[in-house]
Amino acid sequence: MGWHTSRANSGLAAQCRLEPVANVDFAILHNRGLRPDEAVMEAAVGGASRLEIMKGLWDHWGVNLVTPESKSTDPAGYPSVVARDAANVALGALLLRYPKASADEVSAFEAATDISQKVHALAMADRVADAIAFHERLDDEQLALRTLSADECREIAATHIDEASGVVRIQDDASTLRYAWGFVFLYQSVAYLDTGDFSQMVAGNSPLLVDRFTGALWVTGTAERPDHYVELYERTGSPNPIDTE
Repeated sequence: MGWHTSRANSGLAAQCRLEPVANVDFAILHNRGLRPDEAVMEAAVGGASRLEIMKGLWDHWGVNLVTPESKSTDPAGYPSVVARDAANVALGALLLRYPKASADEVSAFEAATDISQKVHALAMADRVADAIAFHERLDDEQLALRTLSADECREIAATHIDEASGVVRIQDDASTLRYAWGFVFLYQSVAYLDTGDFSQMVAGNSPLLVDRFTGALWVTGTAERPDHYVELYERTGSPNPIDTE
């Protein structure tokens, strides 16, 4: 396990992303007299993340998106409106927890964790509890997150497949795919792993992706190689072709 801090010189930040999330100065946008909605549009075009935008709105316009003004319960607006609100709550609560964190600290935290798109993807998949779960591992004083260890991530995957039942098992450590953000675990039947008998192999055993920042597990797929789902996850926050807009 380890701690990711918001410091810009964090080694972990350098592993996850080599460049800042965005080059958007909200003070300049505010001094230009832009309305909050105009600033949001310009910041988004400039590559600012949801978390950075929320920080900028709070610091310079006094806009707090933690509690959205309205929530839709109309099935026609679900899940996009509800999911958007859930993501805002998860990220807004993070900002409320560290009111003294600077914009640079928030940006560095975002750069290392990609928390905005990951929370958004979880919320869009109707996994609101998973979107907020990372709060349990936040530091009490500074903007820092305890990342999950390899063993903790493996346990999440093992629990998902009910490894304790003795039917299937996570494959050996050499088969695990490792990334700065977490792991992809492969699994097979215990009978096959113990005997090598191909007739004992199970089908439909999609690789399991576990993010050590959010703690979320995603079931990928078997139609493509694992790196296809990893690329999609790194680009959108989900390894599945869901609508994350």
